[in-house]
Amino acid sequence: SARSASASSAPATKGLIPSVCGKFSTPVPIFWKQFESEIKEAAVKDLTRFPEEQNNNTQFTEWIDELFQDHYQSYQVQRSAIHPPGLEVMMKILEIISKRINYLRHNISVSVLAAAPPLHILVMGGSLPAGTSCGVNHIGLKKLKWSHGYVECAWPARLQHLFNRVLFNEEEVVKVSNLALGGSNSEVGKVLLEYQLFPDSFQPPDIVIWSHAANDSKEKDTERVFFESIPGFVNAAHNLRLCDDHLPLVVMNEEFFVFDQSIDMSGALYKASIWFGLMGISQRNIISHKIFANFDNDDYVNRIIGQKGIHPGMGGHIGASWTIFYNFISAFTDACDYARISSSQTPIKSNDVKAKHIGPAYKENDYGEISSEWKIHQDKIHEMCLSEEALQASSSINSTTATISSNQQKQLSPCTYAFMANRMTSENTAAAVGKKLNEVLTSNTGWNAEGFPIKQPRMGFYAKETNAHFSLKIDVLMETKYMTIMSMKSYGDNFKETNLEVDVTIQRKGASTSADAMKSSKYEVTGYHETKTSIHVPHKFALPDGGAKKGDIIVVNFRLVSGSYFKIAGLAFCRH
Repeated sequence: SARSASASSAPATKGLIPSVCGKFSTPVPIFWKQFESEIKEAAVKDLTRFPEEQNNNTQFTEWIDELFQDHYQSYQVQRSAIHPPGLEVMMKILEIISKRINYLRHNISVSVLAAAPPLHILVMGGSLPAGTSCGVNHIGLKKLKWSHGYVECAWPARLQHLFNRVLFNEEEVVKVSNLALGGSNSEVGKVLLEYQLFPDSFQPPDIVIWSHAANDSKEKDTERVFFESIPGFVNAAHNLRLCDDHLPLVVMNEEFFVFDQSIDMSGALYKASIWFGLMGISQRNIISHKIFANFDNDDYVNRIIGQKGIHPGMGGHIGASWTIFYNFISAFTDACDYARISSSQTPIKSNDVKAKHIGPAYKENDYGEISSEWKIHQDKIHEMCLSEEALQASSSINSTTATISSNQQKQLSPCTYAFMANRMTSENTAAAVGKKLNEVLTSNTGWNAEGFPIKQPRMGFYAKETNAHFSLKIDVLMETKYMTIMSMKSYGDNFKETNLEVDVTIQRKGASTSADAMKSSKYEVTGYHETKTSIHVPHKFALPDGGAKKGDIIVVNFRLVSGSYFKIAGLAFCRH
């Protein structure tokens, strides 16, 4: 294993170099060659629902070797590096890994476990990282239908196996959480992060991987994607840990897929990575020229990515996991090398601007305003951090505790009421969606919680008749200024001319007059668009009269005023 091969080479430097750096003491090309067999095995072992089809299959083994030898050698994979992460954030990540290894090696008592959790990587994206078509292959292995994604064979699961099998003797040093949701773009990802629509007892991530390229590429409004959607996601990810100057590290990741893009996603990814100082990775840069040069040769293309289309097959997912793993090995090696040659006897610091201090949006002109805007951005984050610390203190949360219990997480949530139908959260079945809605549902005609976690139609709250309507009554637990409706937009005939009317009334607590007691507004949400895809879209509305305060009641009436088909995938009533 990598541990036994290189641990002895770690230098003794008064603890300034993370102990895990002993694993990264050789140049990356040598590492990649030295552990080739482990890298190939870790990317495929135990990652199928049909192991009997894969194990001891000579054709499969030969294909994996061909895929690695022909397309993912070190000199090829290094093309995927768009932008390296910052030095200090990598040192923080290496320290987290080192603490976890020390905990596991020394069998420290369970009471200390919270101080050394696994390095936590959160993957956000659409149906591609969710696993749709990840079992499709050219050699006849049994597979699920194209519409059945499953997390076992998606690249995030393979990435976790690569870290833990190749580097850490199969110990759980790295945990990868896959919250990718079919039909979601950067706007949806932002909502999930901003409102913390995570599973119960969710550990705050140390790394957030953005993989929304496939769905963002279909957007017709280029400027919105460049200047709002992607920056909004980045800032929402950074704000998951307001009081940490470095974490989480945000990684912009572009898998390879085939689609007539409205937007140059490679350019957008490059721009975001450079401007915001993020880690940028593109599998496309490794294999695109080969695929496009041989695009008419289906057998050649399928041997690399499994199948053409926006949902690549098994080869695409294996290659994506190798690509991301390689980039992290490279970043770890660079950080450890710098630590070894540094003459400083104090913790390593960088003079670079921290990624989390960079302003909330791109600036292509008026450069003189950048420094003042960044200062305002930093001041805002500082104020939000102080506010969060005050909330923690008022909830008797020990600020030195590394993890937060599910009850404490709920207290720190920015939302009075929120859910998102997602197989990785508590609302992971149609029944669970219905149960969540029943907490606040007061009447319902024509709407039903139905659908499936993976296959179509996916779970949500559906209307399938004209004039379908339902009402909610929400007791306000905190200042609540915004309502977000996550709904499906599609080009199908059943979505044409669909229009949802939403009537919101705030009943004020202790109001002296009837005029003060009731504040109302109406909103509209449409379900149709001409883009040839079905995606979830968040619609965010300011609540009437500046929003609701603790103790108020929000009453919401939903009515399908035109059309006869609509899907709601999530609702959120939140502070910001």
